[in-house]
Amino acid sequence: MKTRYRDIKYQEELVEALSTKRFYENKYFALFLNNYHFPELTKNQERFLLKSFWANGNVCAFILEGTKQDPSLKTMLTNSSQSTLILSNENPNGVLCLVPYASAKYDIEDAPSVVSYINKRGATFIPKGLKIVNKDCVIGWAHSSHAPIRALVMYYIEKIVDVEQTIEMNLFIHKLPRLVVCQPEDKARVQDLMERIEAGEKKLFLETDDINAIKNVLESGSNTSYIIDKLYQYKQNLENELLTFLGVNNNPIEKAERLITDEANSNNQLISACGDCFLDTIQDFCDEVSQVLGFPLSVETKTLPIMKYTDKEEQPTEEEENND
Repeated sequence: MKTRYRDIKYQEELVEALSTKRFYENKYFALFLNNYHFPELTKNQERFLLKSFWANGNVCAFILEGTKQDPSLKTMLTNSSQSTLILSNENPNGVLCLVPYASAKYDIEDAPSVVSYINKRGATFIPKGLKIVNKDCVIGWAHSSHAPIRALVMYYIEKIVDVEQTIEMNLFIHKLPRLVVCQPEDKARVQDLMERIEAGEKKLFLETDDINAIKNVLESGSNTSYIIDKLYQYKQNLENELLTFLGVNNNPIEKAERLITDEANSNNQLISACGDCFLDTIQDFCDEVSQVLGFPLSVETKTLPIMKYTDKEEQPTEEEENND
């Protein structure tokens, strides 16, 4: 069976679409990773935690057995050869482990009450069997919806990639040569007319028989409307909506000085409210880890403070923006 050109072209378009989706997914994954910081965790722990929030929307935390320091044992072994192992853990309450989990039982509020740890890499130190939530371990979510962040972000990415493909198609259409339909006997006259137009002649004197020729030439240049700027603006709107969902500051398409105070503050309040859907839920997880497991965990956000306008005159002017 021969491979047809259109089949090859279709496969190339699929690969290009997947590549574009992966680009935007990495872009917003990086923004999500860079937006939160957990001072008490190592870089690897922090990245694993945020990756779990991104992919699964949740994570399970527990203290590794045998790593909790006994104050009396610490005193006894201060001068022994085993003290290095015990004192290497900076947190006296033990080493915090983060793992995915599978729910085994639910409570009356439909929240997981008993879980089992998922050992993805076959680590020998991860305990087997069922564990009681808020006793043996703590479960945390990234968003108030308890949905994976990636699944929520991909809704927008699908639309953004679709618009970008439409822009590419419009660019291709504008690259097409001008097609002029004419009779064989009119070909020479039409070609001469095209050359004179391309040469920039401002006045063309034609015979009555050339009316069809000039009509086809003019129509061939006016059939394709330019909508790339509108598509690009729509794409920017989608990206701003996605940034708003992530609680990241973004500028609307309109300049700030064109927005009234209420509109500007309303947009800022929405960004802040969306950011709280993440920060409040993650903070609850940190509080439970601190209270149940005794591991002091906190979260910091790197989002820039949102500017709030109290009066229309306080909004930045176009001259101030240009100076910046």
